[in-house]
Amino acid sequence: MMATLKIGTVIDVHDRDYRYGTGRLILRVTTIGNKQSLADGEWIDLDGLSLRPDGTQISEQPRHALVRVNALRLGQDPEARP
Repeated sequence: MMATLKIGTVIDVHDRDYRYGTGRLILRVTTIGNKQSLADGEWIDLDGLSLRPDGTQISEQPRHALVRVNALRLGQDPEARP
């Protein structure tokens, strides 16, 4: 999965798979940071723009999240639809 993670990728993770927040996180990645090995697995620092489930952007302000690497599921980017 990490090979396909790049700037502009949309990720979709549950709250147990990112720190620190609650609920589902849908994020269009703007910055990919370092990977970290913690006691409960591999995590990666990401910054991005939060999206609603319909793909609309929530805020212009980037959000930071520490995301569990093995939980990354790439979402569909609504702007990439034909």
